[in-house]
Amino acid sequence: MSAAHTAHNILPSGGFTSLRQLKLLDAIAEMGGDDRQSIPVTEISTKVKISATTVSSAQGFLRQAGLLETHHGALAVTAAGLKLTRLRAEDSARARLFLRDHWRSAWFTKAATRFLRQGPLQRTVLAEKLGYGLSSTRERGLYLVDWLDYALIVQVGEGGLVHFPDSPPAPEAPASGLPLTSIEEVLALPDDTFVAVMRAYTTLLTSLRGPATRA
Repeated sequence: MSAAHTAHNILPSGGFTSLRQLKLLDAIAEMGGDDRQSIPVTEISTKVKISATTVSSAQGFLRQAGLLETHHGALAVTAAGLKLTRLRAEDSARARLFLRDHWRSAWFTKAATRFLRQGPLQRTVLAEKLGYGLSSTRERGLYLVDWLDYALIVQVGEGGLVHFPDSPPAPEAPASGLPLTSIEEVLALPDDTFVAVMRAYTTLLTSLRGPATRA
């Protein structure tokens, strides 16, 4: 059975957005604490004020994505899921970069990379390609595109055109006029600037490796 076929049962429908799933993950992490204890679905349902059926529907993707795990009907965050929620509370940019790296080998990352290799695609077109073979193809595919955009794996631009994230020029030095010479200065950057710096570094390191190494 293909990964996309498996997704038939793991992608929620009915307007359950990626943001709502992130909040669900946050709630489970908070309830489970540092020990990542398993929480019954009924308790999660009460906490987040949605039905147990909706919780059960929404957790499938989070499990396949390596952020949740089940234990006899109860749910617990994985180590990666706990780290994501902690990073989200501290700095959204770092959380998104962490998720990008965590999903580097995920089937939906590989599929999106393959589809975009020939150039940008409209959001709806990429959604249909990602959701091919699923019920509610358009809805579930759009849901995946939104997750990929959140994780900085793709970028949804003006007019809904999806492409690989741009590699912007290195940001200007801080107001002091000094270059970024310490980890403290990097960590203090605003979210957007931090993401730009990380992308610039990624582009630089990729170019230094050279085509032979990348192949």
